[in-house]
Amino acid sequence: MPRFYYHSWTSNEDALLTEIMTKDNRKKVLDRFNEAAEALDRTAKSCQNRWYELRAAQNKAV
Repeated sequence: MPRFYYHSWTSNEDALLTEIMTKDNRKKVLDRFNEAAEALDRTAKSCQNRWYELRAAQNKAV
């Protein structure tokens, strides 16, 4: 069951989210967020928000 309260993301969770989102097999993005949510015991929306935060930070660093 997903947790609905806020807690920070660990580097291991970030790495797992990145691994799921950058897999080679083609899937819809929403399916990837759902897969990440299941693997990380979080909501899909939480995974989506964190993924876009990571991408924004990466783009800002470049």
